[in-house]
Amino acid sequence: MAFHRQRTLCFTTIVTLFLLHHIAAASSSLVQEHDRSALLQLMNGLSSGCGDVPGYWSPDSGVQHCSWKEIGRLAELRVLELSGNRLAGGVPPELRHCSYLVKMDLSRNLLHGQVPSSILKELKKLRFLSLAGNNFSGEIPSGLGQLRSLRVLNLSSNSLSGVVPIDLVALRDHTVLLLDGNLLPAKVSAPMPSPQMDEISQVTADSSGVGPPPHSAEVFTVTPQYKSTWVLTEANRGTPPDGSGNVGHLKTIEIVAIALVLVVIVALLVVATIYVFKRRRRTPRQPRRTGTGAGTSAGTRREREVKVFDGVDIGASLTYEAIVRATGNFNASNCIGFGGFGATYKAEVAPGVLVAVKRLSIGRQHGAKQFQAEVETLGRRRHPNLVTLMGYHISDQETFLIYNYLPGGNLERFIQERTKRQIGWRVLHKIALDIAHALAFMHDECSPRILHRDVKPSNILLDNDFNAYLSDFGLAKLLRNSQTHTTTSVAGTFGYVAPEYAMTCRVSDKADVYSYGVLLLELISDKKVLDPSFSPYGNGFNIISWANKLIQSGRVSEFFVEGLWNKAPHDDLVEIMNLGVLCTVESLSSRPKMKHVVRRLRELRPPSY
Repeated sequence: MAFHRQRTLCFTTIVTLFLLHHIAAASSSLVQEHDRSALLQLMNGLSSGCGDVPGYWSPDSGVQHCSWKEIGRLAELRVLELSGNRLAGGVPPELRHCSYLVKMDLSRNLLHGQVPSSILKELKKLRFLSLAGNNFSGEIPSGLGQLRSLRVLNLSSNSLSGVVPIDLVALRDHTVLLLDGNLLPAKVSAPMPSPQMDEISQVTADSSGVGPPPHSAEVFTVTPQYKSTWVLTEANRGTPPDGSGNVGHLKTIEIVAIALVLVVIVALLVVATIYVFKRRRRTPRQPRRTGTGAGTSAGTRREREVKVFDGVDIGASLTYEAIVRATGNFNASNCIGFGGFGATYKAEVAPGVLVAVKRLSIGRQHGAKQFQAEVETLGRRRHPNLVTLMGYHISDQETFLIYNYLPGGNLERFIQERTKRQIGWRVLHKIALDIAHALAFMHDECSPRILHRDVKPSNILLDNDFNAYLSDFGLAKLLRNSQTHTTTSVAGTFGYVAPEYAMTCRVSDKADVYSYGVLLLELISDKKVLDPSFSPYGNGFNIISWANKLIQSGRVSEFFVEGLWNKAPHDDLVEIMNLGVLCTVESLSSRPKMKHVVRRLRELRPPSY
């Protein structure tokens, strides 16, 4: 729970910071929206018919300066550079409204008339003004001397005449004046400063007093004919050039609105967090599931979820990652068996902790919900002679079951190696009884009852004390309450499948009894179910045929594994042999039920048991 709480708080913090960031951006955009709208209208005007920059403008071109009105609406514009765009006419009066301008460059155009003192004297923050390379005439207005922030004034290459005003000369200590190329007299009433090249360069490069346009400013660039460029840079919302320090000119009502929005959002996040915590506490505890850790999407968690059944505790976590790692991503080197339902792998999920993982090759062919329901049913079945189903994983990509690991191998290998081990009658009898116990439990004590349908030596596992456990039970299908069940295909292994099941696909518990009878005969004999030595007798001759032949000929002693006839009571051995044959008769009604087989085997239990 603590982990989920930390994760939720972390998520809440991230969301809050995200919203704060975007709300701050939105608040800035509130005051910029007016200027942005004007810029866009100006851009549209410059790229449309009423404001196009033609190849050549003349004073008589008749082009209406509709875009100047839009520039006048840019109340917080700081830099206006329209150099070299062949603009004609006079300087429009609308520029008086751009009171935050610190740089205005209208050089190398076709502007004419007098230098507009009434307009320029309103631009109190102007530090760089260039009207050079135009056709301004008349006298230099004395009002320019009132621009105390001015650092560069370039009026060169015009047709200005008269004398330089005294108030303009008074700025010589801190202003660069460029007046060459005009009709001014050679001498003025006061000496003009002789600007140094580095001084001019410095002031020109940093005309605004704050360096290049700040990163927060937005630059709109329009490229008309002849590749000339108009750059309109919005004013920075930081400290204005005069250093007064007012921040962004946010209106009081906007600040209050933003604060209210922030309070509401934070309150909603707190309420949502409390609701999630309370809902977690009220949610009933679900079956224990393990899988991926935090930071994984819901879809990925479902794809890697491992369900572990209640009561399973092996001292290690059974996660998807642990299973894949322990099997070497289901590497063949860890494979310990392969059957009709898939391969089985040995997995050491922790030091000294082993499990068996059966990777199914059929799980994805069935409905996921139906298959999961069947596995859940199997997982609740517990018997001393059934392999324990500990957990499972089902997804579109992978399906596997997790069982307890049994170190003694399977009965098939045991039969092959028993002559080397000198196995006695007591061990063989115990194995036969253990398997009978497991089948009787499945047939008569489970509801719904379970049919195995593939009883064979390789599905019988042993521990180090020769206790036997039935594996792969219920994987073929679950049998509900009906006596029989019709399937569309035969599950099982050739030689162990009951003939009626093989021919009609109709299966009952008597099919498992048949398979058990074949296994019992193989357990006590030195022959396999389809032993190569049976080939002279023709097709269809198997271990059942061999037992019947020896019984009829009175040579039963030849049936048993070497040495067994001399170590066990002959009557008990013959009784076991007859029990195996009885389980394999063709008549289903004549085959005993597994609980009757258990009863008979108990009666034949060796004295040393």
